[in-house]
Amino acid sequence: MTASLLDPDTIRQLLRRLEATDVEELEVVMGSSRLYLRRDPGKRVVLQVGSEGESPGGSASGLPVIAPLTGVYYSRPTPDQPVFAEPGMTVEAGQVVALIETMKLFNEVISEVSGEVTEILAHDGDLVEAGKPIMYVRPGGEL
Repeated sequence: MTASLLDPDTIRQLLRRLEATDVEELEVVMGSSRLYLRRDPGKRVVLQVGSEGESPGGSASGLPVIAPLTGVYYSRPTPDQPVFAEPGMTVEAGQVVALIETMKLFNEVISEVSGEVTEILAHDGDLVEAGKPIMYVRPGGEL
């Protein structure tokens, strides 16, 4: 049986292979699944997953902010502090929009685009998977 394109192990293998090359962009379509990988200079590989017919650049909700690693999602630094981001809030490229706890270390999730947060898919305490969208940001004036 063939592995699914959206299977986390398949995505990890593709990311490892892409990082070992000088390839800047890779798009793979298998059935109704579409995987788009892009390397930005000075940044991590950006992963965007969608259904066939959907633009690899995002959806009507905006561009996805992807979980860079698997762990527990947190929307704020501590329970008594304000959230990093919420729907309707404007964020800047490079701004911290969430934390992911992995092995007792808190890792910042950074927005790679400036714009309005349109949707947050994760809730505090949720386990999020690397490569999955945790929120969407509509770039300023583009969508």
